[in-house]
Amino acid sequence: MFTGIIEATAKILAFKADKGNKLVSISRPPLFDDIKLGSSIACNGICLTVLDFGPESFTVQVMRETLSKSNASDWKIGDILNLERALKLGDRLDGHWVMGHVDRSVKFLRKELRANTPYYHFELPPQDRKYLIPQGSITIDGTSLTVAELHTRDFAIALISHTTDNTRMNLLKSGDLVNLEYDAMGKYILQKDL
Repeated sequence: MFTGIIEATAKILAFKADKGNKLVSISRPPLFDDIKLGSSIACNGICLTVLDFGPESFTVQVMRETLSKSNASDWKIGDILNLERALKLGDRLDGHWVMGHVDRSVKFLRKELRANTPYYHFELPPQDRKYLIPQGSITIDGTSLTVAELHTRDFAIALISHTTDNTRMNLLKSGDLVNLEYDAMGKYILQKDL
């Protein structure tokens, strides 16, 4: 369980194939001084388990299923990832409930400035439109965000400078894939009605 408040960004250092899966070594931020074997870390919003670590890096395994649903299949050495350690009981919940279970990856379409506020536009598969509501929560690459605009085939978020300064959002280029996790509460409510 996570909050979608990104704690650090870090570079991918190395990859190793693992029977259709992928082992990924990531630079270890100094703040992550309490990780241990088995720790859960959201990497671009994907809940991954620490299999090995040292003072400079940690290693996680990305399963074939996750590779098929997320932008992890496109990761390259040197790419920057958003990182968040799992929520501890008693911590403040500053974002929203984030599971770290990516629903799908979609394309970043464009960025526009309106009165010095950056709006980021993303594609939205029509069958997923039911998971979003205006001013509702969405997780993009692990970041808890608010839906600013909602259309049939796309949606937009408006970013504060803290988010652009402390996540990988400002690195996005048109066509880049991002990981989406729709709000878990909304998904459970929809499932209940089926």
